[in-house]
Amino acid sequence: MTRRTGIKIIIVFFLICAVFLTYFYSIVVPVIRSFCKTEVESSIRNAINESNESILKKAIAYDDIFTVVYSSDKEVVSVRANMGLVNQISMLWGTEIQNHINGKKEIVFERPAGTFSGSVFLSQFGKNVSLRCTFVATSKTDYRSEFIRQGVNQTLHRLYLEAQVEATLLSPYASDKLIVCDSFLFSESVINGKVPDTYISSEKYDEYLDLLDR
Repeated sequence: MTRRTGIKIIIVFFLICAVFLTYFYSIVVPVIRSFCKTEVESSIRNAINESNESILKKAIAYDDIFTVVYSSDKEVVSVRANMGLVNQISMLWGTEIQNHINGKKEIVFERPAGTFSGSVFLSQFGKNVSLRCTFVATSKTDYRSEFIRQGVNQTLHRLYLEAQVEATLLSPYASDKLIVCDSFLFSESVINGKVPDTYISSEKYDEYLDLLDR
């Protein structure tokens, strides 16, 4: 083999490597990152849903949280919230979510090899390839309350719990940030009587809960 032939082989080798690396990082890696994001988001949402069931099993009624105060004319004077209980529910829900997430830090899933070709037509073909993705996440919870007017003298009052989970995905080739937000209806009740526009208070005068949906 001549020196010129050897140089040609080396050049071809490096060209093949360059093409492969370009294909790998421009097509394969984005596909893997997309799959990891989808799987992690699904896992987090499942954790939140499982936590919802745990909280609902506490069987806390609307009347345990809110007290509707009426005037002598049967008009709603105030809706007082037991803020201590609301905060406890929110924190308990956050703990449940975090515990469920901590039990699902590693995800293993499979996709057909054709998926990594970058072609929609070929995405369903080929042997399944096993992928592994790990993540770390922290959750924050809050609550939201709203009034929905349903008639002349009836108002639907709802209490929602809201969660925000910030996750860092640790895929084999890159790391990504993911934020998952979700909420669920925790309690509701129909209030008979006109709800005032301003005076909505908690048990303490210095604590106010913004209940009106303006």
